Amino acid sequence: MNTRDYVVGVDGGASKTLALVGTTDGVILGRGETGPSNYHNVGPTVAGKAIKNAVLQAKEDAGLNGIIPKTAVVALAAVDSSRDRYVASRFVRRTGISRASFVIHDSVAALYAATQGKPGIIVISGTGCVAAGINERGQYARVGGWGYLVDDEGSAYDVGRKALTTAFRSADGRAEHTKLTGNLKRRFKTHALGDILNTIYTKGWDVEKIASLAPLVSTAAESDTLCRDILKRAGISLAELAVTAAKRLRMRNSEFPLAIVGGNFKSGRFLLRPFASKVKLDCPRAKIRMLDVEPAEGAFWLAAKSNSPILAESRKAKDMFADFAPK
Repeated sequence: MNTRDYVVGVDGGASKTLALVGTTDGVILGRGETGPSNYHNVGPTVAGKAIKNAVLQAKEDAGLNGIIPKTAVVALAAVDSSRDRYVASRFVRRTGISRASFVIHDSVAALYAATQGKPGIIVISGTGCVAAGINERGQYARVGGWGYLVDDEGSAYDVGRKALTTAFRSADGRAEHTKLTGNLKRRFKTHALGDILNTIYTKGWDVEKIASLAPLVSTAAESDTLCRDILKRAGISLAELAVTAAKRLRMRNSEFPLAIVGGNFKSGRFLLRPFASKVKLDCPRAKIRMLDVEPAEGAFWLAAKSNSPILAESRKAKDMFADFAPK
């Protein structure tokens, strides 16, 4: 087997980067994992290094040191505009991880991991959140994922931020007592809630760190009404992403798999039940399941199937996300 028989799939997000390397017939040989590669948060240089190091680890794991794979498909979070695609494609190309490289939105990789091109919808809720789908006509739709400043309702960042908001509202008397007050003080190792503001505002608390507070909500939800409400609203917001994708793809009355993935979906029943109830109300035949493969496998699958239409569009320098733009 020559050097052109290997391919790479990468899933790069706000918290980690996972790379898979294997053969063009779909056999995964090695994997590597490094830190975040959302360039909006860490910058192009750091993002590129994370991707390159993840691929190097994967090649070492596979015993392929020194081999340059034929194709790499790199799925990245927050690649939403023409400028994003230009910047991302440039720093990915500079990594030299393969002879040819393609950058796609991370929702596309997750979708293909779930469906391998067959009809279905994926909802991702990690640091950020997004939904994407494909119907029987091969049409795609993406909903949400526009970033924490203008969107991402239902994400871990959203839940973490609401944990802070709720605790301070409670301290003011604008909301009832919440266990989040004590949880946050223990997390920040302080006796006064107000003391955490110095850390948040002056010590570089970014999107990922705010998102890391989300588990405090699910931990307290069993006996805390305000925490349950935060998770309920998150679940409904995530369901709206899925339902909107189904509407745009004219799949509401069809039977289709709805895969969910991301750490925020591990928040428990107080998020999952409202999510499922809202989905079933509008899409009664949807089959909800946790994604049982890694989103990086979708990127790997696309790299192995290099004749995929989505990569063909990229080769022609077309806007490969035109179908994902809001109508």
